[in-house]
Amino acid sequence: MKPPCYVCGADAEVDGLCTKCYNESHPLIQVGTPISIQVCRRCGAVKVPGGWRAIEEQYSDSEELRGIQVSILLSQEVSYLHPDVQLEVHEDKNLDRVLHVTLIARGQSHPDLPEHREEIPVEIRFGHGTCDTCGMMSGGYHEAIIQIRTDERDLTDDEAEAITEVVTDMTIAEYGKDVKAYVTEISRDRYGLDFKIGSEHLARKIADELESQYLAERKENYKLIGQEKGGKEKYRVTILLRLPHFKTGDFIKVQGNPCEVTSVGRGGLGCYDLAEQTSFTINPKSSKWRTIEFLAGGHERRRYTIIAEGYHQPFQLMDASSYETIEVDREHFTENVQIGDTIYLLEVDGRIYVVPEGRR
Repeated sequence: MKPPCYVCGADAEVDGLCTKCYNESHPLIQVGTPISIQVCRRCGAVKVPGGWRAIEEQYSDSEELRGIQVSILLSQEVSYLHPDVQLEVHEDKNLDRVLHVTLIARGQSHPDLPEHREEIPVEIRFGHGTCDTCGMMSGGYHEAIIQIRTDERDLTDDEAEAITEVVTDMTIAEYGKDVKAYVTEISRDRYGLDFKIGSEHLARKIADELESQYLAERKENYKLIGQEKGGKEKYRVTILLRLPHFKTGDFIKVQGNPCEVTSVGRGGLGCYDLAEQTSFTINPKSSKWRTIEFLAGGHERRRYTIIAEGYHQPFQLMDASSYETIEVDREHFTENVQIGDTIYLLEVDGRIYVVPEGRR
């Protein structure tokens, strides 16, 4: 026969207490009520000890956002008094800036007792403010400027779009890790593209990526903008990235030979030698790099149609624009071609070169 519980007289199970009394004196969780939460009115970030916690999770509406905010708050306010306790949150009533919820905890208060359930009503009071990131962003604060320029040509729309996408993706990736991971302004004019970036650290990461991706020439300069609290001088860095005169599809000379630019990227500059009919790659550290001369834009190649051929005779080609005909020796073609095929040619110093990659 079990001894009685010294509180209520029922059969004692643990430490002289029955299951009910033991569970009541050893709750699964501890939380106060009411509790207050401060959220950013612009981005929804939650004020936590030591700063603000950004909302990195995806949400589709204000209810989902509120659920994420409440989860962040409860992770700070709820103390788990036993291992392996499961917690659910049920929303009871939403009154503008006051939310009533019920916390449902499931677990064991002692290894010898069965799992049980506890319900704790909690009142959550919402307040609104502005987080550090949004405060700096709305004030236009930025530590760095990235300037995208080109060498004696205009920045193309495709380049501007691709570069902006890189900046956007890398900024999103740093969101929540760097309080100044934001872009305050993007502007484009006849000179190129400018990005004003809150974090110098982020700006340097972006500049490293773009410099590598576009084989850009890089220059930096600094401007004194004030002093930090300790009296240390504060500077803003401007990073200038100048894209090469050439881009994919353009024509250049490398060591005097005409070449088509087949790729520009982290792996270097991919080229096809129109004279030697070979492909190669060079990088800015190569001795060949210093011999590069811009020859022509990709639009300078001419489109022709093969209209006649004879045994061991040159091909007859007709210019698709002027309808003039020319003859080109077979030795210039590295692939099998036939009447009706469209090919592209480039004339350099009076000599005709076939552009194999331009065939359609």
